[in-house]
Amino acid sequence: MNRSAILLATVILAIGPGNAGAATTIGDLNNFDTLNDTGQVCYGFEIEIDGVRSTDITYTFDWNHYGAPKIREDNSDPLNPKVFVRYESTRDSSGQLGANGSFTNVAAPTITPPQGHTCTDVSVNEGCEHFGVGYYGTPTAIKYNWLVDAGGGNLAYFGTPVAVAAPKFVYTPAAPAQPAQVVAAIPAPVVPVPGKTFGDPSWVKVIKTTTHSVNPVALQDLVSDDGDGDGKADWQNGEPNEVETEWHLLQVAANPDSPKAGLQGGADDMGDGSENVTRRYEFYRYGAAADTLDGETGEAMCSEVNSTTDPNDPNYLHGVGDHVAVTDAGGNTYYVDCSAQVVVGNYIGAQMAGFAAEAPLGLIDHLQDGELGTPYTPRTVIVGGNTPFVITIPNGSLPPGLAIDPLSGVLDGTPTAGGDFPFTLHATDASNVSAIQTYSLHIAGLAAPQVDLIVVKQGSGSGTVAGSGIDCGLNCSVHVDAGTAVTLTATPANGSFFTGWGGDCSGTGACSPTMDRARSVTATFVPAAQQYSLGVTVTGNGTITSSPKGINCGKHCTSSFTVGASVTLTAKPAKKHAFLEWTGACSGVLSQTCTVVMLGDQSAGAVFN
Repeated sequence: MNRSAILLATVILAIGPGNAGAATTIGDLNNFDTLNDTGQVCYGFEIEIDGVRSTDITYTFDWNHYGAPKIREDNSDPLNPKVFVRYESTRDSSGQLGANGSFTNVAAPTITPPQGHTCTDVSVNEGCEHFGVGYYGTPTAIKYNWLVDAGGGNLAYFGTPVAVAAPKFVYTPAAPAQPAQVVAAIPAPVVPVPGKTFGDPSWVKVIKTTTHSVNPVALQDLVSDDGDGDGKADWQNGEPNEVETEWHLLQVAANPDSPKAGLQGGADDMGDGSENVTRRYEFYRYGAAADTLDGETGEAMCSEVNSTTDPNDPNYLHGVGDHVAVTDAGGNTYYVDCSAQVVVGNYIGAQMAGFAAEAPLGLIDHLQDGELGTPYTPRTVIVGGNTPFVITIPNGSLPPGLAIDPLSGVLDGTPTAGGDFPFTLHATDASNVSAIQTYSLHIAGLAAPQVDLIVVKQGSGSGTVAGSGIDCGLNCSVHVDAGTAVTLTATPANGSFFTGWGGDCSGTGACSPTMDRARSVTATFVPAAQQYSLGVTVTGNGTITSSPKGINCGKHCTSSFTVGASVTLTAKPAKKHAFLEWTGACSGVLSQTCTVVMLGDQSAGAVFN
């Protein structure tokens, strides 16, 4: 089943069977630039996503000064789960924050929207960072906070949340004579003001692509920069763009129908549903003076932008109305001149968003570390695609106690061993689309001593060796805990023959080396038509014959046999002579018949007295 279809069915059931054809929100990918306008150095950034689970989080973005984020889930309110995606400063050996440049300077005053690409350049630190989270479902709220040093190496939220909102996409599947459509709505950022019914105001400018394509939308491509040099920012997905809405005031309100509480864009046609939609939202502070806010509710009264700029300062944008009523905290009315106010303030960031109704199969980029004996935060590793998945680990191994569910693609469990676990994940979905990714997962805690098990395939034939994390073929070495019981089996391919083990194993049966130290074994495969030579010698008076025929020594003492053949030799003494013993491959056989298996060139001899 398609992953998006699962989500669609879930939401339709939640709506009710009477609305089976209703529109539904499926999920989206969001990347954003944000400026550190806190006035102090910050040591991290946290995104709170309400109404979803950790398994709803897909890709995360790490082109910033903090790297991959840590994800945790809060289920203290079972009716409203919360997920926290935290980008956090690393510490040096003394516990000091900011090691390896993992901090964000105060934003440089020169950063403007066209220069947003500097947010992804970790070689500079101009106070702008780029974060990103993809998710399934419809969050009830998304909140953003800078993290500052609270003393003693502890981190805390800066007093004012960041006013960057995430769009919600409402998708309607294709119907007869009606293409699939998606409508993007941008809610007001959740920035509460104590004692007020309105939150902090901000402005949004909306830029949308004018056409859509089936080109895949990847989270890492939703950036301001023009990485491929086509003259279009990467978030445009190769399509032209236009300004859909120049300026709209966003302000969380007690009344959700308030025109300031959100902005809904026009419907975007998506053909049969395979096309992808991308948009950019630029956010700016509300720049008007504090006396333009209602003293009782906090509502911003200079809520429009004049298209005519001040001729003395053409870069600033002013309000509309020279006699706008405002109420103070005591209920008294006074009037302000919004046309004299610069209502659009500093640029504070941009949100780049993409929507795909049916996400292609993919694997996330990074896994957060775990802790021995502590349940691992359930994490969606396989994104999109059609279930069920065929999952293999061709190199390395998952930490003991962790597993990936083939239906959900979620990594879950409780680690039972500590240490570093590099591994390669290969996933194939029900449509036979494959993806492969290499990870290194660190589990904090006492690590069991590990030793290497290495398999080397030899010979001109082909085959596989499998077992205990080995799949050779693809992976011919693995780290295992010392003392682990391992068993390897060799399987020849069609037209090949397994002739046996070498190194720390022997014979042709299962190979079970004792892993008290590093071990190395060889497995030899040859073509099934391969022939080997069998030579015999006679000492004294007598003859040696073979079954199948080929050897009759005295006369014919050498013959060739196909690999794997069992050749029975019979020693016959001459008259008045006796058979004494076998030599070579038949040494130790007491009877006058000996069977030799042709797994290589062989030699044997019979001694007569």
